[in-house]
Amino acid sequence: MPAAHRLGWPNRITIVRMLLIGPFVTCLLNLNEPGRDWLRWLAVAIFALMGFSDFLDGFLARRLRSESPLGKFLDPLADKLFITAAVIILCVVGVRDTSDMQSHVSLTLPNWVAVAAIGKDLIVSIGFALVYLSTGRVFIRPRLPGKCCTAVQTLLVLVMLVWIDLPRWLSEAPRFLWWLATILAAVASIDYIVIGNRYVTAVAAEAKRQQNGEKRL
Repeated sequence: MPAAHRLGWPNRITIVRMLLIGPFVTCLLNLNEPGRDWLRWLAVAIFALMGFSDFLDGFLARRLRSESPLGKFLDPLADKLFITAAVIILCVVGVRDTSDMQSHVSLTLPNWVAVAAIGKDLIVSIGFALVYLSTGRVFIRPRLPGKCCTAVQTLLVLVMLVWIDLPRWLSEAPRFLWWLATILAAVASIDYIVIGNRYVTAVAAEAKRQQNGEKRL
């Protein structure tokens, strides 16, 4: 198989990270059942493993010089699948303190936070398709607002899982991250729209210059 078409270790690790979303989601769906508090910590462990794999695939891609278009597509796709699944479940099910079932103490992600997170990913995905249809080119360019948004959303999922064990001075951390993640999702969405529009305009201008050059010849 030609080197250009080999899957490579970075992409294999990314695929494993995507497969770990299944066990993680299973833990989230069942962690509020009586006597299953251990599922919350299993979810945290899977979360940590996914985070390490995210670091490892990027490190190997740079170290082995095996960065590929497939990797640039799979890596953000894995993040989008993880964030989407997590925010939907945390919005619907939430996290309950199962140590005292009579207290009914729980924390549920507000629906507007989930809508903002999923909406941003929809804008990026639809924008990706529109750019490809308009230019015939694949446009994948990680941006700082998008990276910051994904990082905060990921931290939000972790904080939601461990909020029961947070010290009192960090009790408002989940709510702070709700607002920060929503603001960053809006900023990242606007940034993607602006950059995508500039790219389409630049490609159209390039095509026009080439046509004018051919006419002169």
